[in-house]
Amino acid sequence: MSSDSLNSIFSNSEVKSTIKLLLLEDVAEDIELILLSLTNANLEFNYDIADTATLYREKLDNNIYDAVLADYRLPGFNGLEALKILQQSGQKIPFILVTGSLGEEAAVECMKAGITDYILKDRLFRLPNILKRSLEEFALRRQQQQALIERQKAEIALRESEQRFRALIENAIDIILIVSSDGTFTYLSPSVKRILGYDPISLMGHSFFDLIHQEDQQRIRQAFNSIKIQANQFTILSEFRVCSHDNHWLMLDAIAKNLQDDHAVSGFVINCHDITERHDTAQQLRYDAYHDKLTGLANRSALLEQLQTAITRNKRRRQDHFAILFLDLDRFKVINDSLGHLMGDELLKNMARRLEQCHREGDILARFGGDEFVFLLKDIREPQEAVIVAQRIHKVLKSPFTLNNREIFISASIGITISADYYDHPEQMLRDADAAMYRAKAKGKACHEIFAPTMHLSALKELHLESDLRQAIQRQELVVYYQPIVSLETQKIIGAEALVRWQPPGQSLIPPNDFIPLAEETGLIIDLDRWVLKCACQQLYQWQQDFKEFAPHFISVNLSPKQFSDSCLKDTITEIVGKTRLDKKHLKLEITETVFLRNSDTVLELLYELQQLNIQICLDDFGTGYSSLSYLHRFPLDTLKIDRGFVNHLGQTNKNDAIVRIVGTLAQELQLELIAEGIEESYQIEALKSLGYEWGQGYYFSPPVDAQAFSILLEHNIFHS
Repeated sequence: MSSDSLNSIFSNSEVKSTIKLLLLEDVAEDIELILLSLTNANLEFNYDIADTATLYREKLDNNIYDAVLADYRLPGFNGLEALKILQQSGQKIPFILVTGSLGEEAAVECMKAGITDYILKDRLFRLPNILKRSLEEFALRRQQQQALIERQKAEIALRESEQRFRALIENAIDIILIVSSDGTFTYLSPSVKRILGYDPISLMGHSFFDLIHQEDQQRIRQAFNSIKIQANQFTILSEFRVCSHDNHWLMLDAIAKNLQDDHAVSGFVINCHDITERHDTAQQLRYDAYHDKLTGLANRSALLEQLQTAITRNKRRRQDHFAILFLDLDRFKVINDSLGHLMGDELLKNMARRLEQCHREGDILARFGGDEFVFLLKDIREPQEAVIVAQRIHKVLKSPFTLNNREIFISASIGITISADYYDHPEQMLRDADAAMYRAKAKGKACHEIFAPTMHLSALKELHLESDLRQAIQRQELVVYYQPIVSLETQKIIGAEALVRWQPPGQSLIPPNDFIPLAEETGLIIDLDRWVLKCACQQLYQWQQDFKEFAPHFISVNLSPKQFSDSCLKDTITEIVGKTRLDKKHLKLEITETVFLRNSDTVLELLYELQQLNIQICLDDFGTGYSSLSYLHRFPLDTLKIDRGFVNHLGQTNKNDAIVRIVGTLAQELQLELIAEGIEESYQIEALKSLGYEWGQGYYFSPPVDAQAFSILLEHNIFHS
């Protein structure tokens, strides 16, 4: 999900930044998981807990809450009874079921009773988004209800005023008409000129019905005929269209009264009120309720209604299959952060137009929120039809978007869910499509994935992994390993790269690929990187004391691109290195080209400042990024580390060998140090040496090892004579 959707709830003046929750739950472990999922999402909240109906009523009587999170099965009562108690309390707030299981009949009954939403306990990582959306919708609903009340009050006041001053026809704000029994005008007030543009005299003798829209005439004639037998009784002529002098249709409503027996009138009095603006506003409100304001596409509410209709129809007619495609834009946050939110919004609008090229007649395309879009594909015969649409989307997104004379390339990860008997509610299908989308994103982005039930288990595992990782940092379960960087000529250690590992007590070592991406996504990478930096600097300083001139000349430490969002990064690095007493010239910071995609000017300035402190900068994974040569030209770098993929394929293709040779020549011309990573075979060393490479690292020399094992390597300090 994108940042717009998640943060909008806190920009609404009716929603407090700290949420007060009432948890209706009697299982301590489930309470802990609920609180953990909300805490992981960085929500600010406080809460009360009730586990009986009596305590629940007492809490509602004595406190004001923003939302209720309730289990379905509780001691002595259930979720439906809890909802009824909330409704009786007068607190109009979201009621979300958080339950272990919920059968079809119970789910339908709950939805009919008016619950806001529900989520199964094995999907708690989605709870923060559901809670935020529910709070946002309730806040918007309160605003709309208040606006409606104010309009109704104003209209009632106006009606009362009209009744008090009916006698002042000539100066009336509304149109006052007197017509004969066949509808012919016998009097028109001067306001006809101001409102409809007609000279009142020009309409005398014409029929009132001739001005009314063809589609409204029969209804108004029937209402008019009914008052012919109801003398001195008011009859409302509800909304009807009238043609103005300049051929525009205005919306009027009217009150008519039979005064044929009144000799002063001898006809039917019709008081017409112009409600065009109110009608247009209502139409706009109805449109806004089902359309996204930014893109004009269908919004979440419209999608949910259409999806529920499709699910219901599928249960009646099994052959009416459908599918949903859940799209999330890849790297949208990077674009938003680097170019600004206005440009991000412009990209979303252009994206909507591009996606409209892919949808079939009768299908629904909606903006679900932030940078998420959803296709509802109706009447499909086989899953391959959904895949074809996904492929069409990937194809149209290959062309760049032009924003402010800048070409922007962006792709989408797509999750696909096909209709099935076990889907009863839209949220279930969207949940599974969302899980499939995340699987597609994990596969490398710009691809699609059809949902499989095993993805549920993967999502649940990720939620627990995040919790375990937070605790691991607090419990100091992380350790730093070191991989030697070796002179290819002398086979001696000249440097080391610091690499973090996770060692849970009593379990096997967890490799970084299993937790670093999660740390990046959750922001834990900030503290993690700084801890590794501190440990690595301390360790190199200790080796320098123990091994003197035989110690590594430098220590390489990886920095996440997220670190460069911090304006105090230089001061933080300086402080850490200073406390460890390591000379700054022995520190090498490894970055990837992703750093340059954020705010290149700010990054450029920071890198120059670090280099002026004698801290070395190494560009990691060189050759696999977006525009490597432009970075070499513009940014201050000391070292290139060619990606292991090129080293692995040495001697296999002429093209690969040419790339390795060109990179070596380029580094020499630019006077940059060059490290080849991923060396696993002796022939690779000879090939690299012949191409001008001086340094390398890889399993041929040593895998990453802990500090103690690395010290043993330093004692020998030579590999393979």
